[in-house]
Order: sequence, then C-alpha cells, then structure tokens
Amino acid sequence: MITKYRVFCLVIEIGSFTKAAKILGYSQSAVSQIVKSLERELGTILVNRGKDGIRLTSDGEQFLPYLQAIQVAEN
Repeated sequence: MITKYRVFCLVIEIGSFTKAAKILGYSQSAVSQIVKSLERELGTILVNRGKDGIRLTSDGEQFLPYLQAIQVAEN
C-alpha cells in the first residue's frame, strides 16, 4: 500500500507531481489531491505550486524530515 506520506516524499524527491504520478501509476490529479489531503490533515501548506515547478514552504521544510521518517517506518 502506498501511503500519502510516501507520495508526498516522492513528489519532493522528484520535484514534480506529474513525474511522481507516472512512477506511481497514478494520475497527476490523484497525486495532487493526495498532497492536498495531507496539507489539510496537517493544517498547513507544504508546497508552493508554480509554473517553475514545486517548492517546499517553510512549514514543508519543517515537516519533511518527520514525514520521511514516517514513510520509512511504514515500509
């Protein structure tokens, strides 16, 4: 089972919702919705989405190590 933490970490690792979706076999929209769901759960915006790609917000930078640890523990 692929969790939202793994999806988020892969998006950040790759730097693209579209490329992460392709690797996971999901649609880009599904990956985007998963990240938005995680943002709602945490009550903050984790990534800025723009024409030049994605960038972690300051909250995203702070949460990233914890989310990476969770996804590693789940594997």
